Amino acid sequence: MTVANKIKKIGTYLGYFTVQEYTTNLDNNKPSCTYTALIFTNAEGMKRRDYLAMGDIVYGMYVDNKLTKIGKAGSSLGWYNRIRSYRENPKKDLTNRKIISTMQENYEEGTRIEVYGYAVPRIKTEYFDPITEETILIELPQNDSVETHLTAQAEEEDADLIFCTQKI
Repeated sequence: MTVANKIKKIGTYLGYFTVQEYTTNLDNNKPSCTYTALIFTNAEGMKRRDYLAMGDIVYGMYVDNKLTKIGKAGSSLGWYNRIRSYRENPKKDLTNRKIISTMQENYEEGTRIEVYGYAVPRIKTEYFDPITEETILIELPQNDSVETHLTAQAEEEDADLIFCTQKI
């Protein structure tokens, strides 16, 4: 089974992105700005707390059932924070610019970018802190390494990861 198939099989369906016009600051009196962005729609039944509970994740983006990107999300806000970063102005973000331009050039308006993700637990290890001279227990994320590994595997399997900024 390929990486593309396996992420969808074991992952949780998180929801989907569409390319849409987005206007900032509609709820306040600050200056607004309108641009084309990736707007996320939660999977049915998924709430902010569900995304936060997943912790660090690795996710796959799919268009027309084809894997287009493998990514990671972590820190205290995990996937929820990653959703917000995809909404950023593409003038400021190379990945968003790549995804939006690829969608506009190759797909019909309204085409969905489906997202599946799965939790990648942190590693617990001991660390001797030379400042306090105490050994402390820390947790290290591993989703970055998993993302790198799966991306390499998918490319070996000839997946066309068209949303990867490295392919610009």
